[in-house]
Amino acid sequence: MNPLRIYLLILFIFIGFGISLNSEPLSETNQKAIDAFYQKNWSQAEIWFKESLKKNPSDPYANYNLACVYTILLSQCEYLTEEQDVFQLLNHAVKNKKSYKSLMLKDKDLSLLRNTYRFNEIAGLSPKEIFANIIWYGPSPGAYGPISNLKFDKNGSFEFSLVSFRESDGSLEIPKFKGKYQWISEDKIQLEFQNLPSSFPNQTKKRQARWNKDRLEIEGFEYQFVDSPDRCSA
Repeated sequence: MNPLRIYLLILFIFIGFGISLNSEPLSETNQKAIDAFYQKNWSQAEIWFKESLKKNPSDPYANYNLACVYTILLSQCEYLTEEQDVFQLLNHAVKNKKSYKSLMLKDKDLSLLRNTYRFNEIAGLSPKEIFANIIWYGPSPGAYGPISNLKFDKNGSFEFSLVSFRESDGSLEIPKFKGKYQWISEDKIQLEFQNLPSSFPNQTKKRQARWNKDRLEIEGFEYQFVDSPDRCSA
C-alpha cells in the first residue's frame, strides 16, 4: 500500500471514530468545569474555570468559557462581574488562541455582548465593520428600556427607532425612521433622515454625527447614544 493510501486510511479511521485531529486534551479542572457548564450549573463551572486559571492564567479554554459563563449570568441580570471583566477574559483567550476570534462572533452564549464596540474590537473587525455591528441605544429613564436605538447597515442605510405613546389611548408604540449615511472621516458621519418624528422641534434631516468607540453623538440630539443598554433597569 502506498504512503498516500495509508494516510487516507488513517484519516478515515480518525473521522469514523469522531476524533478531531486538532483536539487538545482538557485538564482535569477544565473537564469538571465544562461538565458543570453543560449541566447549567454556573456556580460550579465558575469555580472550576477559576481553578484552571489559578494554575495557568493564560489558558485560552478557561478564559473563553468563563467569559461565556459570566455573559449568560449577565443576561439573567446576575451581576457576578462587569462587562469589562468579560472582555478581559475574551482578550486573554483570543491572544493565546486566534481561532476564538471567529468563534466568538457566532457563539450564542456570548450573544448579549455581540453588538458592543469592545466585543467586535477583540474579534479583530475593522472600524467600519465594528460600527455597523453595533446597536446604538439612547438613555433608559424608566421601565420601558432605552427611549431610542439606532442601527447602521454596511450598505449605507440606517434605521432609527423611538419609543412613544399614542395620544388617543396612551399605548406604547415604537415607530421606525429610515435614512442613509456616509463617512466624512474616520470618526465623522453624515446622516440624512428620510423623515423625522413629528415631536422633534428640529426637523433638519441632514445631521452630522461623531463616533468615539462606544459613544455616538448626533447633532440635534440632547443625549449620547451608547453601545450597551441599561438591560436590567426595569
